[in-house]
Amino acid sequence: MDPKELAKLSLELIQDNRIDEIIPLIVDQFQEDKDKLKALIQTQIQMKEIGGGYPPVGKQIRTIKEIITFTEIATKFALEKDNKLSAGILYHNLASFCFPNMDEGVDEKLIQPGFEAAVKDFEIRIEIGEKNPLLWAKWLIGVIEFIKGDVKNSINTLEKTAKLAKEEPVNFGIEAWSEMMIVKFKLKSGLLKKKQALKKIEEIKLILEKEEDNYGLNSLEEIRKKYLEV
Repeated sequence: MDPKELAKLSLELIQDNRIDEIIPLIVDQFQEDKDKLKALIQTQIQMKEIGGGYPPVGKQIRTIKEIITFTEIATKFALEKDNKLSAGILYHNLASFCFPNMDEGVDEKLIQPGFEAAVKDFEIRIEIGEKNPLLWAKWLIGVIEFIKGDVKNSINTLEKTAKLAKEEPVNFGIEAWSEMMIVKFKLKSGLLKKKQALKKIEEIKLILEKEEDNYGLNSLEEIRKKYLEV
């Protein structure tokens, strides 16, 4: 069965409260653990797609409740196989799915499960020790801290992420996204003047252009229009 079919069946099993049948359904068709874990990740992603994919602001992924349940059992299986990387990916995906538009249009019921998933991903990334995934995990925690209402810690986390991104091996993309969210959150919190924000946005724009990050450029432009246009 392909991942979409596995996702559909997994959703049905969760809804029928037959959760114990899900892992065998997915993994028993594979011999190698790496293929089993890949199938779990692909199934999780397809559950999101069946739930409508990333929705517009104010809407949520329709299958998010089932994805939370699925991620719990899938990460348990991954950790039992001592595959921390797969568990980290599953946790990171879940955190992202709980906040499909980052800090916009958040469902309060998803804040805690999304934050817990992000923290677990970060803890795993520390153990693995690969810089870029670790910094993206730290970045996500910074975003969710703002969503939780902890502006001070959010900005502090994102500033530390941006600083670490500048160290070798440099990752200009993570630096730019960290600086972008700092500007946004300071503007939303009344902590940054318009002139300072516009100057910072131009600096971030140059980095994103060099990185050819069109999604980042579009996100930056949305911030400028929403918070800085009169």
